[in-house]
Amino acid sequence: MKWISFLRRKFYLYLLKELVLLFLLSLAVFTFILVMSRLGKMADLVINKGVDLKDIVLLVAYSCPPFLTFTLPMAFLLSAVVVLGRLSSENEILALKASGINLMYLFVPIAALGLIVFWTGFLNNSLLLSKSSDAFRNTLANIAKKGISIEDKEGVFNDSIPGVVIYIDKVDTQNKVLGGIIISDDRDEGVRQTVAAQKGTVNIDTASYDLSFKLKNGSLQRWEKQLDAYRSLSFKDYTFSLNLASVMPNREWRKRPFEMDINELRKAFVGAKGESRYEYAVEIYKKLSVPFSIVAFVLLTVPLGVKRKTEGKFSGVVYSLLIFICYYILTAIMENIGRVYEAPPFLVCFAPNILFSMVGLYLITQLNNEGQGRIFDRLKRTWDRRFAKAE
Repeated sequence: MKWISFLRRKFYLYLLKELVLLFLLSLAVFTFILVMSRLGKMADLVINKGVDLKDIVLLVAYSCPPFLTFTLPMAFLLSAVVVLGRLSSENEILALKASGINLMYLFVPIAALGLIVFWTGFLNNSLLLSKSSDAFRNTLANIAKKGISIEDKEGVFNDSIPGVVIYIDKVDTQNKVLGGIIISDDRDEGVRQTVAAQKGTVNIDTASYDLSFKLKNGSLQRWEKQLDAYRSLSFKDYTFSLNLASVMPNREWRKRPFEMDINELRKAFVGAKGESRYEYAVEIYKKLSVPFSIVAFVLLTVPLGVKRKTEGKFSGVVYSLLIFICYYILTAIMENIGRVYEAPPFLVCFAPNILFSMVGLYLITQLNNEGQGRIFDRLKRTWDRRFAKAE
């Protein structure tokens, strides 16, 4: 009995190692593919705007959590189906059954990995996603702030902000004080103005992206085209403000619902009305339902994986991607149904999990007999016949 228990633990460790290695590889590949969609804008920041590589790396890192929402369950599903399919094709599953080992034991390492992925996905959706969104926005704000060159381009005319030219004669980097400031503002065709000041400081509001210069001891020259009037005045204290959104990469600056954490969603839900209120409710439940998709995938992977023998090494990739696509198509359908018929948000979000779990439970009941294999064979023959007719 101890010998059997030892072999079982050894098998668990072996299977868990195979699962973890393929899971990490799949997660890295899937996440990289999705992040690639933003690399074009990142490259533009480096090439055309001279942004530091360090800032680009931070932007890429902060872009990952939204994609992890999808890539975590996708990588788990692929790793489990592929590893079990390989064991089946190499007759290791057959050897387990011949040894009298119940195939239900396969769920132990898969469920262990699934539990880790579930908690990782839950923490990502409920906490990390919101934090990374704030960090992404703050990093862009810092990039824009660097774009006006208060630290490294003293004595240079800076025109990186459309319609505005800024000249700073001296920069005290230790005290963050600017000296000899000249600002030419031609953003409004009907008004041209030039501001000059002996010294000042600069500040940026990361929430609104308003950049403001606090200027001291200077003068303002202003020409108004419509009135053909020229004005000149001196000031002791003056604030010159402008918004940097025009020089940022295209992005919705307002925090979107899926970027909020649960507490932020609850506050938004209380203050929202009509359709917006329903959208916030759906997002709250999605923070839970998406990680819970791992439960449905755990139930599906074992029966799907152990019954594949002749389809080929890459059939597991195809199976897992098809299942994942079907899951998210069903999720989108349920969300549309919920909006049209005002279905309960809980049911809308968890319906795909319930349906896939029921399919998995049915397949599990057939796991240790060959009946399920005949069902898969018939489905495969039907698919092949229809595919042949389509050709």
